Amino acid sequence: MEIDPTEWFPLDEYKPAREGWYEVQLVSGETAFARFAEGEWTEKPLLVFTHWRGLSKDPARAGETENIGGEVAAAEGVRAVWNAFFPGAGGDAHKPLEPHDKPTNGPH
Repeated sequence: MEIDPTEWFPLDEYKPAREGWYEVQLVSGETAFARFAEGEWTEKPLLVFTHWRGLSKDPARAGETENIGGEVAAAEGVRAVWNAFFPGAGGDAHKPLEPHDKPTNGPH
């Protein structure tokens, strides 16, 4: 599938018109993904971002994310990218810790 993203929009001037996943540009120049829902950026990177862009210039191709299949596919894609850049520790990858557990990936 070929991606034809929109142009970059400054975060302080524009908000997306639709809910969904967007590519965001971090202050460092790197890119990440964030979700825009209910008028706010949710599931966003920990680092500050200044610009965003849609993943498709054509709204018909982008589609509305009303069906759960679209949401699942988007979330799985974002999670795969996240896992590639921020792998967890073995079988404990990205599992929330219980209150009595200690992190397994080094001193904290």
